[in-house]
Amino acid sequence: MIIKKNNELIINIFFTSIKNIFDPKIFKWVLWTITLTIISIGILSYSIFEISKSLITIDIPFIGGYIDNLLIYSVILITIWGSTILFVPLSTMMFSIFQENIIKEIEKKYYPEINQEIKTRYATFLFAGIKLLGWTILINIFLLPFALFFGGAFWWLPLTIIINGWILSKEYLEAIGLRRENKFLLKETKNKLFWPCWIFGIISAILFLIPVINLFVPALLTLLMLHIFNKKYNSGPLPD
Repeated sequence: MIIKKNNELIINIFFTSIKNIFDPKIFKWVLWTITLTIISIGILSYSIFEISKSLITIDIPFIGGYIDNLLIYSVILITIWGSTILFVPLSTMMFSIFQENIIKEIEKKYYPEINQEIKTRYATFLFAGIKLLGWTILINIFLLPFALFFGGAFWWLPLTIIINGWILSKEYLEAIGLRRENKFLLKETKNKLFWPCWIFGIISAILFLIPVINLFVPALLTLLMLHIFNKKYNSGPLPD
Protein backbone atom coordinates (compact mmCIF):
# COMPACT_ATOMS: atom_id res chain seq x y z
CA MET A 1 0.00 0.00 0.00
CA ILE A 2 2.82 2.42 0.87
CA ILE A 3 4.66 1.57 -2.37
CA LYS A 4 1.49 2.17 -4.38
CA LYS A 5 0.91 5.49 -2.63
CA ASN A 6 4.50 6.58 -3.31
CA ASN A 7 4.21 5.59 -6.97
CA GLU A 8 1.01 7.60 -7.30
CA LEU A 9 2.73 10.58 -5.67
CA ILE A 10 5.71 10.38 -8.04
CA ILE A 11 3.45 10.12 -11.09
CA ASN A 12 1.24 12.98 -9.88
CA ILE A 13 4.23 15.25 -9.23
CA PHE A 14 5.77 14.40 -12.62
CA PHE A 15 2.68 15.38 -14.63
CA THR A 16 1.99 18.39 -12.43
CA SER A 17 5.55 19.62 -13.06
CA ILE A 18 5.21 19.20 -16.82
CA LYS A 19 1.97 21.19 -16.72
CA ASN A 20 3.64 23.87 -14.60
CA ILE A 21 6.30 24.50 -17.26
CA PHE A 22 3.64 25.71 -19.70
CA ASP A 23 1.92 27.98 -17.20
CA PRO A 24 2.26 31.44 -18.85
CA LYS A 25 3.70 32.96 -15.66
CA ILE A 26 6.44 30.32 -15.63
CA PHE A 27 6.90 29.59 -19.31
CA LYS A 28 8.27 33.08 -20.06
CA TRP A 29 11.13 32.48 -17.60
CA VAL A 30 11.72 29.02 -19.04
CA LEU A 31 12.04 30.62 -22.49
CA TRP A 32 14.55 33.14 -21.14
CA THR A 33 16.55 30.26 -19.66
CA ILE A 34 16.46 28.37 -22.96
CA THR A 35 17.52 31.46 -24.92
CA LEU A 36 20.54 32.14 -22.71
CA THR A 37 21.46 28.45 -22.70
CA ILE A 38 21.47 28.31 -26.51
CA ILE A 39 23.59 31.48 -26.71
CA SER A 40 26.02 30.17 -24.09
CA ILE A 41 26.35 26.77 -25.76
CA GLY A 42 26.93 28.48 -29.10
CA ILE A 43 29.71 30.65 -27.67
CA LEU A 44 31.24 27.65 -25.88
CA SER A 45 31.15 25.46 -28.99
CA TYR A 46 32.69 28.18 -31.15
CA SER A 47 35.45 28.73 -28.57
CA ILE A 48 36.26 25.01 -28.35
CA PHE A 49 36.35 24.77 -32.15
CA GLU A 50 38.59 27.82 -32.65
CA ILE A 51 41.02 26.89 -29.88
CA SER A 52 41.30 23.28 -31.08
CA LYS A 53 41.65 24.31 -34.73
CA SER A 54 44.47 26.73 -33.94
CA LEU A 55 46.55 23.85 -32.58
CA ILE A 56 46.40 21.43 -35.53
CA THR A 57 47.93 23.07 -38.60
CA ILE A 58 50.28 20.55 -40.23
CA ASP A 59 52.84 22.00 -42.67
CA ILE A 60 53.96 18.91 -44.60
CA PRO A 61 54.34 18.98 -48.42
CA PHE A 62 51.65 17.08 -50.35
CA ILE A 63 50.04 15.33 -47.37
CA GLY A 64 49.79 18.20 -44.88
CA GLY A 65 46.48 19.39 -46.32
CA TYR A 66 44.93 15.91 -46.07
CA ILE A 67 46.01 15.61 -42.45
CA ASP A 68 44.60 19.07 -41.75
CA ASN A 69 41.22 18.05 -43.17
CA LEU A 70 41.18 14.87 -41.11
CA LEU A 71 42.04 16.78 -37.96
CA ILE A 72 39.33 19.36 -38.66
CA TYR A 73 36.74 16.57 -38.62
CA SER A 74 38.22 15.43 -35.33
CA VAL A 75 37.94 18.96 -33.96
CA ILE A 76 34.26 19.04 -34.94
CA LEU A 77 33.69 15.80 -33.00
CA ILE A 78 35.60 17.20 -30.02
CA THR A 79 33.46 20.35 -30.16
CA ILE A 80 30.23 18.36 -30.19
CA TRP A 81 31.43 16.09 -27.37
CA GLY A 82 32.73 18.98 -25.27
CA SER A 83 29.62 21.10 -25.57
CA THR A 84 27.44 18.04 -24.87
CA ILE A 85 29.09 17.04 -21.60
CA LEU A 86 29.12 20.68 -20.44
CA PHE A 87 25.47 21.23 -21.31
CA VAL A 88 24.07 20.13 -17.94
CA PRO A 89 26.17 22.41 -15.70
CA LEU A 90 25.92 25.32 -18.13
CA SER A 91 22.13 25.11 -18.48
CA THR A 92 21.83 24.86 -14.69
CA MET A 93 23.89 28.04 -14.28
CA MET A 94 21.70 29.84 -16.81
CA PHE A 95 18.62 28.65 -14.95
CA SER A 96 19.96 30.17 -11.73
CA ILE A 97 19.37 33.66 -13.16
CA PHE A 98 15.61 33.06 -13.19
CA GLN A 99 15.29 30.42 -10.45
CA GLU A 100 13.41 32.58 -7.95
CA ASN A 101 10.92 33.84 -10.54
CA ILE A 102 9.89 30.26 -11.29
CA ILE A 103 10.07 28.86 -7.76
CA LYS A 104 8.15 31.74 -6.20
CA GLU A 105 5.28 31.33 -8.67
CA ILE A 106 4.96 27.64 -7.81
CA GLU A 107 5.16 28.23 -4.07
CA LYS A 108 2.62 31.04 -4.26
CA LYS A 109 0.19 28.84 -6.18
CA TYR A 110 0.62 25.45 -4.50
CA TYR A 111 2.20 26.19 -1.11
CA PRO A 112 1.03 29.68 -0.11
CA GLU A 113 1.81 29.25 3.60
CA ILE A 114 5.38 28.17 2.82
CA ASN A 115 5.91 31.00 0.35
CA GLN A 116 5.65 33.54 3.16
CA GLU A 117 8.36 31.88 5.24
CA ILE A 118 11.24 31.58 2.79
CA LYS A 119 13.91 34.19 2.20
CA THR A 120 14.92 34.79 -1.39
CA ARG A 121 18.22 33.21 -2.40
CA TYR A 122 19.46 33.76 -5.92
CA ALA A 123 22.65 31.71 -6.08
CA THR A 124 21.69 28.17 -5.01
CA PHE A 125 21.41 26.89 -8.58
CA LEU A 126 24.54 28.78 -9.62
CA PHE A 127 26.50 26.85 -6.99
CA ALA A 128 24.72 23.67 -8.09
CA GLY A 129 25.85 24.30 -11.68
CA ILE A 130 29.45 24.87 -10.58
CA LYS A 131 29.41 21.63 -8.57
CA LEU A 132 27.83 19.80 -11.50
CA LEU A 133 30.70 21.01 -13.69
CA GLY A 134 33.19 19.39 -11.31
CA TRP A 135 31.13 16.21 -11.08
CA THR A 136 30.82 16.04 -14.89
CA ILE A 137 34.59 16.20 -15.36
CA LEU A 138 35.20 13.53 -12.69
CA ILE A 139 32.51 11.22 -14.07
CA ASN A 140 33.88 11.35 -17.60
CA ILE A 141 37.42 10.69 -16.36
CA PHE A 142 36.18 7.77 -14.27
CA LEU A 143 34.00 6.25 -17.02
CA LEU A 144 36.52 6.72 -19.85
CA PRO A 145 38.16 3.28 -19.26
CA PHE A 146 34.73 1.62 -19.55
CA ALA A 147 34.08 3.39 -22.83
CA LEU A 148 37.49 2.47 -24.24
CA PHE A 149 38.15 -1.03 -22.93
CA PHE A 150 34.96 -2.61 -21.56
CA GLY A 151 32.31 -2.61 -24.24
CA GLY A 152 32.06 1.06 -25.12
CA ALA A 153 28.57 2.54 -24.97
CA PHE A 154 27.14 -0.76 -23.64
CA TRP A 155 28.65 0.13 -20.26
CA TRP A 156 29.19 3.85 -20.59
CA LEU A 157 25.62 4.96 -21.35
CA PRO A 158 23.70 3.16 -18.56
CA LEU A 159 26.42 3.93 -15.99
CA THR A 160 26.40 7.59 -16.99
CA ILE A 161 22.61 7.77 -16.67
CA ILE A 162 22.59 6.06 -13.25
CA ILE A 163 25.44 8.15 -11.81
CA ASN A 164 24.24 11.40 -13.36
CA GLY A 165 20.75 10.67 -12.07
CA TRP A 166 22.05 10.46 -8.51
CA ILE A 167 24.19 13.60 -8.84
CA LEU A 168 21.39 15.61 -10.47
CA SER A 169 18.95 14.61 -7.75
CA LYS A 170 21.49 15.46 -5.06
CA GLU A 171 22.46 18.89 -6.38
CA TYR A 172 18.98 20.03 -7.40
CA LEU A 173 17.42 18.91 -4.11
CA GLU A 174 20.16 20.78 -2.23
CA ALA A 175 19.55 23.89 -4.33
CA ILE A 176 15.87 23.74 -3.36
CA GLY A 177 16.39 22.64 0.24
CA LEU A 178 18.99 25.24 1.21
CA ARG A 179 16.35 27.93 0.69
CA ARG A 180 14.52 26.54 3.72
CA GLU A 181 16.77 24.22 5.78
CA ASN A 182 20.31 24.24 7.14
CA LYS A 183 22.81 21.62 5.95
CA PHE A 184 22.24 19.27 8.89
CA LEU A 185 18.46 19.21 8.53
CA LEU A 186 18.78 18.97 4.74
CA LYS A 187 20.92 15.85 5.07
CA GLU A 188 18.06 14.14 6.91
CA THR A 189 15.62 15.29 4.24
CA LYS A 190 17.80 13.90 1.46
CA ASN A 191 17.90 10.52 3.17
CA LYS A 192 14.11 10.43 3.47
CA LEU A 193 13.55 11.47 -0.14
CA PHE A 194 16.44 9.46 -1.61
CA TRP A 195 14.51 7.05 -3.84
CA PRO A 196 11.88 9.33 -5.38
CA CYS A 197 14.53 12.00 -5.97
CA TRP A 198 16.86 9.50 -7.62
CA ILE A 199 14.03 8.34 -9.88
CA PHE A 200 13.44 11.95 -10.93
CA GLY A 201 17.20 12.36 -11.40
CA ILE A 202 17.43 9.30 -13.68
CA ILE A 203 14.46 10.50 -15.75
CA SER A 204 16.14 13.91 -16.09
CA ALA A 205 19.51 12.34 -17.00
CA ILE A 206 17.77 10.52 -19.86
CA LEU A 207 15.92 13.64 -20.99
CA PHE A 208 19.19 15.61 -20.97
CA LEU A 209 20.38 13.31 -23.77
CA ILE A 210 17.47 14.26 -26.07
CA PRO A 211 18.05 17.40 -28.18
CA VAL A 212 15.53 20.25 -27.77
CA ILE A 213 13.80 18.47 -24.87
CA ASN A 214 17.00 18.85 -22.84
CA LEU A 215 16.52 22.62 -22.91
CA PHE A 216 13.47 22.24 -20.64
CA VAL A 217 15.05 19.79 -18.19
CA PRO A 218 16.56 22.28 -15.68
CA ALA A 219 13.12 23.82 -15.14
CA LEU A 220 11.41 20.41 -15.05
CA LEU A 221 13.83 18.90 -12.55
CA THR A 222 13.58 22.00 -10.36
CA LEU A 223 9.79 21.72 -10.29
CA LEU A 224 9.99 18.00 -9.52
CA MET A 225 12.34 18.62 -6.60
CA LEU A 226 10.32 21.59 -5.39
CA HIS A 227 7.12 19.54 -5.21
CA ILE A 228 8.75 16.49 -3.61
CA PHE A 229 10.63 18.64 -1.09
CA ASN A 230 7.52 20.54 -0.02
CA LYS A 231 5.78 17.19 0.44
CA LYS A 232 7.72 17.05 3.71
CA TYR A 233 5.74 20.04 4.98
CA ASN A 234 2.44 19.43 3.18
CA SER A 235 0.25 16.56 2.06
CA GLY A 236 1.15 17.54 -1.49
CA PRO A 237 0.58 20.38 -3.98
CA LEU A 238 -2.79 22.09 -3.83
CA PRO A 239 -5.02 21.11 -6.78
CA ASP A 240 -5.19 23.49 -9.74
